[in-house]
Order: sequence, then C-alpha cells, then structure tokens
Amino acid sequence: MQLIDSHVMMESLGLQDLEAMSACGIKALIADAAGGMDYATSAQAAINYFEHTLVGEIKRASDYFMDVYVIVGINMNAVPADYEKILDALPEYLKRDRVVGVGEIGLEPRSGTCPDLGKQEEILKTELALAREHSKPVVLHLPPTERTSWIERYVKLIDEARLDRNKAIIVHSDSNTTQIITDAGCIAGISVLPMRRMTPEDAAKIVSESDMNRILVSSDSRIRHRSDPLSVPRIAVQMQRLGLKEEDVKMVLFDNPNRIFNLHL
Repeated sequence: MQLIDSHVMMESLGLQDLEAMSACGIKALIADAAGGMDYATSAQAAINYFEHTLVGEIKRASDYFMDVYVIVGINMNAVPADYEKILDALPEYLKRDRVVGVGEIGLEPRSGTCPDLGKQEEILKTELALAREHSKPVVLHLPPTERTSWIERYVKLIDEARLDRNKAIIVHSDSNTTQIITDAGCIAGISVLPMRRMTPEDAAKIVSESDMNRILVSSDSRIRHRSDPLSVPRIAVQMQRLGLKEEDVKMVLFDNPNRIFNLHL
C-alpha cells in the first residue's frame, strides 16, 4: 500500500527513519520548511533553511525512494525581527516545482517571538493572499485552547482572502474539532504524536467517524518532541482493524494528500 506523510520536519528524520518509512510504503513526504527549524534569529536563516530543505532534504529522501514536497512560510513561533524579507521572498519560492503550499502558518497566542496577535494576523493575511495568487493550499496551526473560536477566526480570514476553503488545511485537529473543520468546508489535519495527545488508534477512530474526503493524517515528526515517523503506517493498520476497507485507507493516506497538494503521483 502506498502512503504519504502529509506533515514532517525533515531534520527530525535520521537515515534509519527514512529507510523504515520507505519500507513501510511511504512514497512521499510534505516537509514543513517553516516549522522545521527555529529561525527566529533572522530572515536569512529562514531562507537558508528553505533552500536546505529544497535541495539537501529532497536528495536525502530520494536515496530511500521517497519524494519530498515542501511548504514554506513564517512559523508563528519563530518570527524574526526582519520577517518582511521572508514575505518578500515567498512569491519566488511559490513558483518552485517542489513547493506545494504555504505553511505551517497561522496564529499562536503563546508565541515568544511575536506575542502581538495583530501583527501575526497581518502576516497571515499576506500569506493567504499569496496562497490564493499562486493557487496553493495553506496549512494553518490550530492553537490548543479555545479551538472553536480559532477555527471561526481562520474561516473568516480565509473567506476575506477569497481563498477556496478546500485549500485550507487546519492541522492538529482532534475528536472535538474535526467535524467543525470539515463541516466548514476545510480540511482537518490530524497530527499523531504524544505532545498532541493523539495515538494511531485515536486517529483511526476519528477518521472512521468523519468525512474521509476532508482528512489528512501525519506523523508531525519533529526534533524537539518525541514523535514516531511510522505513525502513518500504524494508522493504516488501525483503520483496517476498525473494519475500514483498503480503498478507504488509500483515500485518506494517499489520495487525499496527493489531491490537496496537487502532487500528481
């Protein structure tokens, strides 16, 4: 069975991780170049990391027969003082072949680098406009508290930007928010790792009870928190244990990310 992990931070994946992921059927990774590194020191450091992901990480994964596609933007937890330079650079990155979206972006009230939510929103509005202009999906961070209010705020901003809701992926969804997101016409991204209090069993149950056309699932692999790069194949097993058909598993874990990110795999 072919699988896609729809959200990873590449520097968290060692060579053994990549080998195991490939052996378990993962054919492609969506690499978050905005959230993959704490680049709050400068815009140039962020841009350097975009380049590292687009060149070095694509090559590293290809050695294990996996394709890497990249999303770029300004992570709300790592906003450098000269963040405008990143915004200026984004249009050129969004023209690159392997850049398939804007993200992980959004709003975070606990941000240590940009506590001003007004400034965060202005950055987000610019990124949403760029996503619409370049026909790219956006990956939006869902804060851990008052989640319904954040979803409503995102939907309002998405509509103001005249971005297709089908291109808005709200990640870190759970059993309480997935239906709210999908009922709004957006995509619910389920991040399976301990810090999100989400197990493969939990994710499979949510998927089985949801609009499966509007679900993405990822390992959200990251270097600063314990994560499992094999979360996606483990979810595939748990979905089948719940009685879901193989075509359902394929739809959620391969067809959906392939379609939403326009990968043409």
